[in-house]
Amino acid sequence: MAKQIGTTAPRVDLGIQMRELRKTAGLTIEEAAKTVSGLTYDKLRRIELGQSTFRMVGDLRKLVITYGVGDDLDLAQSLEDLYKAPASQDWTTQFRTVLTTTRTFAGIESVAHAVSVYNPNVIPGQLQTREYAHAQFTEVQPIEETTSEFIISNVALRMKRREPFTRDEEPRKLWAILGESALRHPVGGPSVMRGQYDEILRMAALPNVTIQVLLTDAPVKRLWSNFTILDLGGDRPTTVQVDTGLGSAMSMSDRPATVARFARWFNTMIASAQPPEETPAFVETLKREKT
Repeated sequence: MAKQIGTTAPRVDLGIQMRELRKTAGLTIEEAAKTVSGLTYDKLRRIELGQSTFRMVGDLRKLVITYGVGDDLDLAQSLEDLYKAPASQDWTTQFRTVLTTTRTFAGIESVAHAVSVYNPNVIPGQLQTREYAHAQFTEVQPIEETTSEFIISNVALRMKRREPFTRDEEPRKLWAILGESALRHPVGGPSVMRGQYDEILRMAALPNVTIQVLLTDAPVKRLWSNFTILDLGGDRPTTVQVDTGLGSAMSMSDRPATVARFARWFNTMIASAQPPEETPAFVETLKREKT
């Protein structure tokens, strides 16, 4: 059985709790940030999203007082414990050569209950084989000017991200919509692609995984940017990650209007893509073309 990545990252939990305390206090992010010297709107927003943390524990304590819960010593201590949690509890720290934005996304993804991903041009990381991932990073290496160590670390992170979807115990749900061009685009040559097709067939057979193919000529208004919807479960805010198409740039948001907009896009493409039960036959046809 694959080892689980871990429980909720302390940084994510801290951000969620601070967000709820702020909302209960009736403050906007901008209003709350102004109560702490050196804290900005962007910084506090990243903290609430679990993408960053406080510069010092004193900043956390000031916000706890601002939110009107400074007298709740148990709550204050639990928040400080989350802030002081050792880096070893964050599994992404072992991939130090990977871009911070990528590690941040992987950390939040690792606590999601369900993941919905749309990728029109490339097989999404959650489905990639090691060989495909390595070939993909190597393909852009001359342009991105990355090192071999960077490629190795990114491939290792990508493989680690796959574990929750393939484990035997409480596997995470994955719904992936792949553009037809993502399946046809040759990465690493015929042998790599055949292995990738076999992996997609294997993943599609799992009860927790749904894979659909959006044909190139499907009559739908589609997005050309990759995006992922992370259902964090419970009181945690659903988060959307969007690739901008500019190198490794990405953005993340849990704003309800943004999440709702991408959820509508995803549902539209679900209705326009081939039914999941037709995916294996389509992939098998592509595999035969590579022989």
